[in-house]
Amino acid sequence: MPAPMTPHSPKKETARITVLPDPPVKPAVEMKKTQPLIALPPAETPVTKVMVAPPPQPAPKMQIDDIPMPLCWGLVAISAAVLILQIWNYLS
Repeated sequence: MPAPMTPHSPKKETARITVLPDPPVKPAVEMKKTQPLIALPPAETPVTKVMVAPPPQPAPKMQIDDIPMPLCWGLVAISAAVLILQIWNYLS
């Protein structure tokens, strides 16, 4: 008969963390030998006027009504003929 199993408790591990002291504070920089600030001249607005042209008109696009009707019917007839040939080849 096997020995009964006892549940394991997790092993406790501890870690020691050393706390470092704060780094020493650096002294403030003394600015004894600095140059005075330069005063910028006031900004001037340009005097020239800008003429704005209207935007160019886009080229007219081709509409469906511009396609001739006989061409449309011709394409439908060719598509129907190709479909019939494909069905005929599949059945034979």
